Amino acid sequence: MKVLAKLVFGTLGCVLLISGIAVMSPRAVRAVVATIIRDQDNPARHPFTTTCTGASTTQVSTCNPPAIPAGQEVVIETISFTGFGDSDKSVLVPTISTIAAGFFQTYFLTPISDTGAFQPTNADFSGVQSARLYADPGTLIECGGFTRGGAVWGVVGIEGGVVSGC
Repeated sequence: MKVLAKLVFGTLGCVLLISGIAVMSPRAVRAVVATIIRDQDNPARHPFTTTCTGASTTQVSTCNPPAIPAGQEVVIETISFTGFGDSDKSVLVPTISTIAAGFFQTYFLTPISDTGAFQPTNADFSGVQSARLYADPGTLIECGGFTRGGAVWGVVGIEGGVVSGC
């Protein structure tokens, strides 16, 4: 009798365990699938980087990196600028312009002071700024920098990621 009772209770225990797993599994599978899908929108999964170089004998220098690929929205997360100007210039204001949600917007970034590394012949400007700017598919990003008169030359680096494929 004791052997039969152990067998019945053991069987019931296994049935309950399997039933519990069967009820809980779909939720766990849906949670894992949702996490995987959500993670695909992470910009770090689809990096985007570009640079451009601009030079001007006037106070404003601009450049355009290649256009954003069609069908891809880009999020800009880091903007770096390295440039030179006439020796009497002490501050450079970098700018970046994008089209997001169909609207053109110019952003004036944190002004960069002359490092003094190349004085007395040239002003030297170097800086990095974090941002969260978007650019629509197929549009251009415009980068620039300006000083109070005189020549300016620079290289702009843009890093971020593709956040969606249309």
